[in-house]
Amino acid sequence: MPIYEFRCRQCKKVFEVLFFSISEKREVLCPDCSSDQVEKLMSVFGGTFGGASSSECSSCSSTSCST
Repeated sequence: MPIYEFRCRQCKKVFEVLFFSISEKREVLCPDCSSDQVEKLMSVFGGTFGGASSSECSSCSSTSCST
């Protein structure tokens, strides 16, 4: 279930909306002013890559790396 981030073009409120599938289509309204003039924002993906935790260096898997 993806969570998408939106910004209202009228009041500039940034908010998130939970969708039940990537292909789900529905009208998104601003929770503050009820405007339908919203834009989907590019969000930063959070997670781990290559099995290393976020506290480890991605090049050498050390938690004390200075790279």
